[in-house]
Amino acid sequence: MQKFTFHLSLFSFLLLLNFHTSAQEIISELKYNDALIFEKHHSQLRSIDTVQLPFIDDFSYSQLNPNHKYPDQNLWMDIDCFVNTTYPILPPSIGVATFDGLNEKGEPYDPSASTQVDLTSSYPADSLTSLPINMNSISVADSVYLSFFYEKMGIGDYPNVGDKLLLELKKNDGTWNEVWEMDGDGSIPTVIKFRQIMIPIIDAAYFFNGFQFRFRNYATTSGNNDHWHIDYVRLDSSRSYSDTLIRDVAAVYTPGTILNKYQFMPWTQFRNNQSTELAATFPFVVHNMSSIAFNANNKYSASEYFSPFSQNIMFSNGVGNSFNFSSGSFLTQNNSTGNDTASISGDSALLLIKCLITSDSTDKNLRNDTAYRVQPFYNFYAHDDGSAEKAYALYGGGSKLAYKFYVNVPDTLRAIQIHFAHITTDVSDKFLSIMLWKSVLPIEQLQYEQDFLQPTYIDSINGFATYILDTPQAISDTFLVGWLQTYPDYLNVGLDKNTDSHQYVFYQTSVNPTFVQSTAIGSIMIRPVVGAKLTYTSVQNISVETISVNCFPNPVDDILHLNVKGINHAELFITDLTGRTIQISEGTDENIFVGNLSPGMYLLTVKDKLSKQSFTTRFIKL
Repeated sequence: MQKFTFHLSLFSFLLLLNFHTSAQEIISELKYNDALIFEKHHSQLRSIDTVQLPFIDDFSYSQLNPNHKYPDQNLWMDIDCFVNTTYPILPPSIGVATFDGLNEKGEPYDPSASTQVDLTSSYPADSLTSLPINMNSISVADSVYLSFFYEKMGIGDYPNVGDKLLLELKKNDGTWNEVWEMDGDGSIPTVIKFRQIMIPIIDAAYFFNGFQFRFRNYATTSGNNDHWHIDYVRLDSSRSYSDTLIRDVAAVYTPGTILNKYQFMPWTQFRNNQSTELAATFPFVVHNMSSIAFNANNKYSASEYFSPFSQNIMFSNGVGNSFNFSSGSFLTQNNSTGNDTASISGDSALLLIKCLITSDSTDKNLRNDTAYRVQPFYNFYAHDDGSAEKAYALYGGGSKLAYKFYVNVPDTLRAIQIHFAHITTDVSDKFLSIMLWKSVLPIEQLQYEQDFLQPTYIDSINGFATYILDTPQAISDTFLVGWLQTYPDYLNVGLDKNTDSHQYVFYQTSVNPTFVQSTAIGSIMIRPVVGAKLTYTSVQNISVETISVNCFPNPVDDILHLNVKGINHAELFITDLTGRTIQISEGTDENIFVGNLSPGMYLLTVKDKLSKQSFTTRFIKL
């Protein structure tokens, strides 16, 4: 019988099949916190045995500080909580401590589902314990209060019934006493906001040298679940129950993007197109926590990150603009960007954007007055800000996702980067194709497809798997990048909930035979890489040049003949397009009986048991 090689793109052969599985956009909680899972914690030396009053922490650690993701070790004993600016909604000041079901490494406390009888049950999770505090010189008569702000969920996961956040105080006999508790209820309110709690310290057993307090939460400890956010913790004397306002003006969020449509874009596409790419203003949200109005001042500037701040300035308002800041209000300052980058040369740039809000000498906390944004201009486009708060997926074999971008001047698409989020199910053994379209509406115009790739989880903070195109593609004007999935399994790509670019996302499933616009609010973490030839290698390692597998005849009726090279200790797997394994065998038997298979398309994978290298081909059963 004549031997021949059967060539058919993955895109084409999927169109031959009639899919009946329902498919839609799926938003899921993350199993891990990718901002912590590969983070190296930088230990600090504590120079004191106990801390003195007042005890104040608003978690407004500079994003330029290598310890900014963990509680300050000069105030706290443990590092379970995640200090961040991306999960809360309108916190009192920039930065919060987030409680969830993950440990300090961003991993589930109980990663194995089998260790928990009921995954909806709640178990002890994070702790935030103060260092010992010297309360020996004061008493109940000094009117000591512990206050803090808390928020359920933010943009994370809402605590369910059984989940809770609690506060405990340590007595002089070493026992801990619970003084406050808030339970989850599983019902998301229409208004989510921070609330302040006032706890009077009225038991004489707390007034000793070594007093401590701690927050703890109960959560579903199998993933990044059941979020509570704590902000502005204050313990001090001479307070009252009505002492809820703080003489402080503060930044609330990291400054917003200075670009019109993207969070990040290539310098070569931006440099000579500032009039259209540079936003006229960028947002900086501030908060007046005091009981009175202030005449506040807002300063800002942007310069090359590695230059002295007085040099190579892109734009600046060094004098600042004054405004009236009423009590208790949140305001968005829309800072002007200007239009001058003449002093910045080269094919890339890294800017440091600094925003500063000031009032007068009565401001009690200067640390939270400043917020930074690091703005890279390299060789990629991004609608996302680099942080994944959720995961996005499509269900259904043959589903496609397309993400719109554009270039100001003709360029070359070199690679597509995807952040695969850590979810309970590992799909790194599944297949996908990366795609490039000229358009998808009103008709689909596919420009390039690269098949038989697999999802890869990158060992770095919010890491992106890089799929280098075998054949670089010329692009001009609008283009779309995305994927075609072979299996119905969720691929679970990171979804940034702090930005929203769903208007640029289109998807197609068996339920929607033509592309439709996404309704999932957020930004999917896919990035096209353009420009000069890349110096690094792709993550794709599915096919190896020293391994080859030919199968014939193709299509086949009953006996499939194989010609395998480069594998001596082989395992053979036949799977259908739903990912279900149909047959498994060992060795390199040249004849495989497939007469019992139903007509259709199948994947044949030959894996080397020693090197773990594999090769996948496909055949049609008549």
